[in-house]
Amino acid sequence: MNLIDTHAHLYWDSYKSDLNEILKRAKDAGVTTIINIGVDIEKSKEALNQTKNIKWPADLSVYSTIGIHPHEALRYSQGKLSDVDVSIQKNMDKLEEIYLSDTSKIVAIGECGLDYFFESNPGFTPPSISPSQVKNLQKKLFQAHIDLAKKLNLPLVVHCRDDRSKDPQNSEAWDEIINMVGTHPTILHCYSGLSQTTAKVLQIPNLIVSFAANMTYPKNEYLREAAKIIPLERILLETDSPFLAPQSKRGQRNEPTAVKEIAELIANLKGISVEEVANQTTTNAKKVFNI
Repeated sequence: MNLIDTHAHLYWDSYKSDLNEILKRAKDAGVTTIINIGVDIEKSKEALNQTKNIKWPADLSVYSTIGIHPHEALRYSQGKLSDVDVSIQKNMDKLEEIYLSDTSKIVAIGECGLDYFFESNPGFTPPSISPSQVKNLQKKLFQAHIDLAKKLNLPLVVHCRDDRSKDPQNSEAWDEIINMVGTHPTILHCYSGLSQTTAKVLQIPNLIVSFAANMTYPKNEYLREAAKIIPLERILLETDSPFLAPQSKRGQRNEPTAVKEIAELIANLKGISVEEVANQTTTNAKKVFNI
């Protein structure tokens, strides 16, 4: 079996003591490629350094990405509003420098996007900044990533999360994401779109849906329904390791090996073999990441 984990964070502290064992388990599960995702400038550097300098097991390929997570947008609120665009552009220039240091190993821009869950997360934002200002900062930061992705001709890896605590049908962030990326090749990481979002995604061929193990959680039937109707040719697999362990290991550290469990669930939902899911999603990943 040939599986690609398109979204993991191999540099996370919880992996430092037993990374070799983690990678062996991944290989035993059929994982042949891992995309090591950056979430800020330093972690983007670290992801690339790992990719270049670790002696990976034979038959395991590792690539990385460059990006700044939407949670980091709050950093740009500390100066004058007039300085925001300048500060963001300086950071985009730093990301580009990382890319140019090894263009063969960096395959996408991201993790970037919009995360509007903060309004139900007390203490996440300082009282001096309003929810609308946070959203505007996130949109500025995300647009800069879109511009960089177009400049470097790389796909986007997009993080998106809505606050559904008050309105279970809220799709504000997803609507913004779809509008902003336009026709650029985009991976919708850890897909959490509601049925109305899935209907929109199906109409836009440049959007690729990446399913993580949150689709195994009992309450997320809407994600299992999405997996049934989204064509296999537009699906990727990911773990978001070390986060989002599947239901069978809920509360534990996640690992790239869990990508096999996600493939098995999609195969069951679509009534096809797990080998077909593995082969097609691997083909999809190689195409969108140009690897």
